[in-house]
Amino acid sequence: MQQPLASRIPFAKIMVILAVTFGIALGLCGMTAVFGSSSHGSGDMFGSLAVIELIVMLLSAAGLILTAIVWVIAIIIGGSGNKGAAPPKLFDDKPGSGDQGVDKK
Repeated sequence: MQQPLASRIPFAKIMVILAVTFGIALGLCGMTAVFGSSSHGSGDMFGSLAVIELIVMLLSAAGLILTAIVWVIAIIIGGSGNKGAAPPKLFDDKPGSGDQGVDKK
């Protein structure tokens, strides 16, 4: 039997990778803004780098949003209920099992 879509696709790993990519691009964009404004004559290099970092940030942010939406939809469609075997009981609930060792008169 085939597993549900939410179990087959590693949504959590995808979200972590996209979040790390977004964070790195955000940090690099900030560093580019700081170092690009202080260096003289190399503004063109930092300007083109900033555009690339902004594109990476936008793509990873869009990927985060789309992955979260698809993850929620996959859970709703796939049904997140437990369809496996019931967990074993640790204690018996038989009537009279607690009366052992007690004198009945």
